[in-house]
Amino acid sequence: MEWYKLVLVDESALSITEVDGDVTNELGSYTDMTASGAQNKIGEYKSSSSATAVVVNETLTNITQASGNETSDVTAGDARTIGTYKSEDGTDATINETVTTLSQDTASGQITYTNESNTTQTANVVAGETDNKLTVGANGGAYFAGPTVTAAGKVTMSYNNDTFTTYASHTVAKEYNIATVTRIDEGDYEITFTNAMDDMNYIIQLTVKDCGGNCPGNSNSNYDDPGITYYDQTETGFKVNIGDSDNGTNQKDDIDLEFMFTVIDF
Repeated sequence: MEWYKLVLVDESALSITEVDGDVTNELGSYTDMTASGAQNKIGEYKSSSSATAVVVNETLTNITQASGNETSDVTAGDARTIGTYKSEDGTDATINETVTTLSQDTASGQITYTNESNTTQTANVVAGETDNKLTVGANGGAYFAGPTVTAAGKVTMSYNNDTFTTYASHTVAKEYNIATVTRIDEGDYEITFTNAMDDMNYIIQLTVKDCGGNCPGNSNSNYDDPGITYYDQTETGFKVNIGDSDNGTNQKDDIDLEFMFTVIDF
């Protein structure tokens, strides 16, 4: 029905005339159609009963699966619902995602993966060779309980003159788990740990600096063979003695010489 033709009678009256004389008809109409071909016809419109119908279409979009992808049937029992979708006809559709599992046996360390088809794959954290030094830890991870460095240090020396004959002081140039390095007397030093060892059977490795045949504190040129030894080993530390011998019958002569040490425990 068209209402666009208006006749002005006077200032106080308005008359509306229906063009085709029939107030019961509708000149415009829409009809739902079924999708067909490359376009989807969703309706048609007529501006009048004698006018040519105008077809209203929508463009169809096709969704295709990309190369390399596979179709998976995700149904209840092997899927997790992540949402719902209401289709055009009002039907609720469930949106699922696939479910996989990953677990670990903390006793053996073995990790198991289960895919959507309930197929399992396993991976071992620790190899099964009998000579393997790794074991399975309390939480299932790989654990190594081999020897470790529990303390170490480097002690340098300074002297009172250019001939390097008289001790002046010593310095702990670098240390790990060392609380103090104390000079007891010439050639003797006490090393104290910051954290004590579990017992007194740890391994001590010692070395001294090469004095080039002229060790400090000795005037005799025969004293050119410095060495270092340990004593008084306890859980809290140990002592060292540094000396030089004349390669003959004379006793070792204590000297103050730069030294290093490493403590290993297991």
